[in-house]
Amino acid sequence: MRPTRIRTAIALGLSAGAVMWTAAASPATASSHAATTAETDWREAGHYDTTAACKRAGKAGVERHKWAEYKCRPGRNDNYVTLWVRGGGSGAARALTAGPAAG
Repeated sequence: MRPTRIRTAIALGLSAGAVMWTAAASPATASSHAATTAETDWREAGHYDTTAACKRAGKAGVERHKWAEYKCRPGRNDNYVTLWVRGGGSGAARALTAGPAAG
């Protein structure tokens, strides 16, 4: 009876490993993540001594169309504030300046 239990446990372990390996290597999840990474992921844009300085830099970046939105969060320690940004680039600038020409 003991060898049967051992064989059953090994078989279950191998099948669970095969299922997890197949799910991790799925190309559908990798391509959908890569398509949305550019516009939806937050990235660090700088570190500032005060929250006011961080907000000024974030607002200036939005006005210059460097990014679409920003947020200021405490840094890794209490000595600075981190500016996080998302989106933006040349596509945002084109979208905002694509109106009718003055003249």
